[in-house]
Amino acid sequence: MSLLHQVLANRGVSADGVEEFLTPDFERDTFSFSEFTKMPEAVARLFEALANEEKIVIHGDYDADGVSGTTLLYSVIRDICKALEIPFMVEAFLPDREKDGYGVAMHNVERFAAEGVRLLITVDCGIANGLELGRAHELGLDAIVCDHHQMGQHFPEYAIILHPLAPGETYPNKTLCGTGVAYKFACGLVHEARNLGADLAEGYEKWLLDLVAIATVTDVMPLIGENRALEYFGLKVLQKTRRPGLKALITSTGANPGEIDTQAIGYRIGPRLNAAGRLASAEIAFKALSAETIEEASVSVIRLEELNRERQAIFAEMYKSAREQARDAGDAPVLVVHSDSWLPGIVGLLAGRLVSEFGKPAFAMTNVGEQIVGSGRSLGGLHLVEAMNSCGDIFVKRGGHPQACGLTLPSRDSINVFRDKLNEFARAYFGEAGPIDKLQIDAEVPLSEVTFELIAMLNSCQPFGEGNRPPVFASTKLKVREVTPMGQTGAHVRLNVSDALGLPFKLVGFSMGHLLTSVKIGDVIDVAFEAGENEWNGRKEVQFRIIDVAVGEGLRPSRT
Repeated sequence: MSLLHQVLANRGVSADGVEEFLTPDFERDTFSFSEFTKMPEAVARLFEALANEEKIVIHGDYDADGVSGTTLLYSVIRDICKALEIPFMVEAFLPDREKDGYGVAMHNVERFAAEGVRLLITVDCGIANGLELGRAHELGLDAIVCDHHQMGQHFPEYAIILHPLAPGETYPNKTLCGTGVAYKFACGLVHEARNLGADLAEGYEKWLLDLVAIATVTDVMPLIGENRALEYFGLKVLQKTRRPGLKALITSTGANPGEIDTQAIGYRIGPRLNAAGRLASAEIAFKALSAETIEEASVSVIRLEELNRERQAIFAEMYKSAREQARDAGDAPVLVVHSDSWLPGIVGLLAGRLVSEFGKPAFAMTNVGEQIVGSGRSLGGLHLVEAMNSCGDIFVKRGGHPQACGLTLPSRDSINVFRDKLNEFARAYFGEAGPIDKLQIDAEVPLSEVTFELIAMLNSCQPFGEGNRPPVFASTKLKVREVTPMGQTGAHVRLNVSDALGLPFKLVGFSMGHLLTSVKIGDVIDVAFEAGENEWNGRKEVQFRIIDVAVGEGLRPSRT
């Protein structure tokens, strides 16, 4: 078996499926919008609203998925109205994280109704807002829900539901992101608009995939099946996007537009879009993405850049406190940390970093008024929604995914109750061993065998992400010749090593400055790494990026 076939086999791709996996085909690998059970009803209701000149609100979420999906639907309906020469009566609404909270708030439903809104379209939220959407129905406000989150306690029985996991839903792809659902709705709208005489160019729908690509990565959806095809072609669209705001945003990150990949989305584009909803208003990100001119977009993009830098500084300070609390948690299988002074928009990032460093599921929480809001991130297969459900009726609000969730508790007194019940559930789930952060290694490969040709072959497996992780290899019995800090603060490290034949190699560990104290000159180490290319001053070389290091023999997770 070749190394490529082994890598794919490790991801569940059979020998017969290799060619199909490596050559995505849009028509073959994606499903029609019409496979959503309620799609005809949703499309009909939207066009009824347009024909009757009803006020429409698209209610998104404040993260990159919600903003991207809101932008997608807003721009498509705008284009349809232009093509059909009918009034555009649509407003986009992105909630405030602190004032409105996640999802559809009752006070906003009341306000929409009072302002004469007659159709509410939710994107990346709504499925857990049965009570709120029930009130909307009482007030004469219809709702279409485009969502993908776990079901809430109260199902929105009066709304038109586009949700791959809704009861009775037959749509085959159960892991679409919120923007993915909005995209399918948009495709249905475009199809109907053409039937009504709209002159929308052939291939119009595919130009929407730039936003789908961003949201699929930022919401950590598995890049398999239809999602892989949407991401594969979405990246091609993103690299030549027609959206002035995305062009300006990509330029601001310093990325080469033609080389945008999932990593650039995850580490450059996504954080800037999310920074708006974390520190200010998600409306800033929406204005950037929906802008129709570069001049209009630039104002919002500059603000996103400022907010992202501010977010980085705030996070670094907050994490010091979170880290100390985590260290004091002892053998608790789930970390629950809290501070009165943390920003609500940053707690999800804190939870994610704690998971990465301590190898345990984590929740980070802070105060909003008298209530406590928080976010959780999972590890080891712990289903966070089920874990929260096991805590009983202690929540003001809760919801999310198995791997990431949000919650609101009524008061500070609820935190210890939540922590105790959560860890009771986790102990029963994990058993005596506790959560295990397993490193999956595809093969043992000598560093000398990693060539540009091998890297090109492995890159044919892209796009990489959840469900299709980048290949990780191991190389053993390397002798450390030099340990050098990198970056202004020494947050990164470079190891100069030699193999059994004495051949020299450079290994780079990003955000692995702790190796400066745990690895010494003369040590013999095993290394797990990802292989890539690095170009500097016109010189291209193979880059070995450290994933884990074990001093002596046998790779194991390295923790600070």
